[in-house]
Amino acid sequence: MSQLRMTLAEIQAYVDEGEVVGSPDFFCRSVASLDKAGDDQLSFVKDRRYFDKARRTGAGALLVPERIEGFEGNQLVVSDSHRVFGQLLTKIATEKRRQPPGIHPGAHVDESAEIGSDVTIGGGAVVREGAMIGDRSVLYANTYVGQRSVIGADTVLYPNVLILEDVTIGDRVLIHGGTVVGSDGYGFVQHEGQHIKIPQVGAVVIGDDVEIGALTTIDRATLDQTVIGRGTKIGDLCHIAHNCQIGENVLVLPTVAISGSVTVGDGAIFAGRSGCADNLTIGEGAVLGGTSVAFKDVPAGAQMWGNPARDKMQEMRIQGVLRHLPEMQRELRAVKKKLGL
Repeated sequence: MSQLRMTLAEIQAYVDEGEVVGSPDFFCRSVASLDKAGDDQLSFVKDRRYFDKARRTGAGALLVPERIEGFEGNQLVVSDSHRVFGQLLTKIATEKRRQPPGIHPGAHVDESAEIGSDVTIGGGAVVREGAMIGDRSVLYANTYVGQRSVIGADTVLYPNVLILEDVTIGDRVLIHGGTVVGSDGYGFVQHEGQHIKIPQVGAVVIGDDVEIGALTTIDRATLDQTVIGRGTKIGDLCHIAHNCQIGENVLVLPTVAISGSVTVGDGAIFAGRSGCADNLTIGEGAVLGGTSVAFKDVPAGAQMWGNPARDKMQEMRIQGVLRHLPEMQRELRAVKKKLGL
């Protein structure tokens, strides 16, 4: 259960905003969804679309963007209920996942590695020669940090994360289980009928406040750096190839594949299962819709859909026509028959 154990007045003080409707002393034992919440639990309402559902909930208190008439429980009215609920979930997650500092006796930390203060290193973890781990960072069980790699402060590597050699990771980064950072880029050249490997000897640099989902791979550059900019969020099962330059605050949703040497501008969005060919530029603030694949540069601010990716409105018109193809085919056959063709 997601324990909260705060009164509405304490929550109001913690988030530093809001107006209480009802009792400020109402004690919120934990948090739950609107469907499952009980009379001692807190839930939230994102917007007016959920007001009718909120009136039927069993929750004892709600975080709401505006007062809901007809709800008999307590309410805390805030500017953005979804964001504020996220603050509370962050508090709960931090408390639930807190790890005591120290190095597990089953871990292997090379004597040349530099370990900051209050660091946690779990059983089976390996920290290689010349690596650096920043203050308060957490390396869960069976993580690996390669030679000369740097992990910033307050960064968390969940179990089975592999950080290979010459990778630099910033502060407050979260990397979920099974992800590999610094794997070889896919580089081969044909010679006499064989595929000859081109070693990738560059680095990876990941900025502050980045989150990387589970089972994602980020390849090292051939010679220079693969870069993931500050604040970028990458989902599960993604692949970012060698030499990519990903800007700041980019959203890469699950199962996205970005080919080698792609430059992505700040604030761009790759929706689920989208991707692009190599050596492209995806402009600042551009959006690639779900399952879309770009084969040419995407201008800043553009919204592209489809495979190959086109302007969103053009693609919607094409899809509209495609839905009528069977009918159009029957009509064409009738015309050809009438004309004797």
